[in-house]
Amino acid sequence: MTTREAESERRATERDRIIVIGAGVIGASVAHHLARAGHDVIVLDSRTPGAGVTAASFAWVGMAKSPADAYAGSVRQRARPEFDRVLTELTAPIGLRPFGAVTWEESEDLTRAFVADHQAAGHRMELLTAREVLMREPGLRDAPDVVAYAPDDVGIDPVAYTRALLQSAQEHGAEVRTGTTVLRVLSDGGGVRGVLTDRGELEAKSVVVAAGTASVGIAASAGVDIDVVGSPCCLLRFSTPRPLVRGILSTPELEVRQLDDTTLLAAEDVPEGFLGDPRELAVATLAAIRSSFVDAEDVRLEHAVIADRPIPAGDRPLVGPVPAMPGLHLAIAHPGVILSAEIGRVVAADHTLL
Repeated sequence: MTTREAESERRATERDRIIVIGAGVIGASVAHHLARAGHDVIVLDSRTPGAGVTAASFAWVGMAKSPADAYAGSVRQRARPEFDRVLTELTAPIGLRPFGAVTWEESEDLTRAFVADHQAAGHRMELLTAREVLMREPGLRDAPDVVAYAPDDVGIDPVAYTRALLQSAQEHGAEVRTGTTVLRVLSDGGGVRGVLTDRGELEAKSVVVAAGTASVGIAASAGVDIDVVGSPCCLLRFSTPRPLVRGILSTPELEVRQLDDTTLLAAEDVPEGFLGDPRELAVATLAAIRSSFVDAEDVRLEHAVIADRPIPAGDRPLVGPVPAMPGLHLAIAHPGVILSAEIGRVVAADHTLL
């Protein structure tokens, strides 16, 4: 083969590859599915895998605490079975804690109505008595007379899950380039032809934008307007001398789960216009933890972070090809962890048609 022929073959190969922008949980799932389908995949991210909003995710995989109709759309409806399927394809640990979720509302009537709505939708959820809850969660000081229980809900380590997906993608031939910032999408009259990064140009037949709130600017560089807003959330990380809770606990006062036996996660809303230190949001949560659990006096705040969850207009996942720009695909949604597997499957299925 001559030098010219080798260069021509190299360029042809580059034009056949798919670039995934974003190494968060959704981008990692997209890469996993595309690579397993035999595509040539490169994942680009300016930071380490899962370092953005993924790392600030509470990573609650399940139905509890969401309205019964929250998973009525096509992507949301298939989210959980696809998540379970993907777990069978991964070899690296993901910090899975399959102990269900216990929740209750501000009144017994609201809790009963919440469970009834989910049961009517065909979701596995049941009512427990206070005694049954305390047997399941012996660290609790007390519980209401009526409590909702979702036995299939699980928690995972979102960063470990992201890395496991990327490891699987790499095992199937994908390349992951961190420390690489995408400046803009490159296009010509026929559609996408690659991306420009701070390290140069990369050619590709397809570009999948899975960069959370940063996706707005990346899509705009290709002349595509998308409506995605950042919704701030606060993740609090506490140290615990022992596990306080087995599964996931969500009440009107707090939302907590163990990430591991000595790390407790809590999710907190961010007040509108809040610009202070996120550790300030831990004060009420820590008080609620100490009053809710037995022997919780030694619990200490270790870390607090506020991150912007990407919320597409109408809270509907933005997933699929952009008709106005052939070769450009979107993969943006919240909640990313539970939806990631189905989004990856959809994006890979779209690419079988290319």
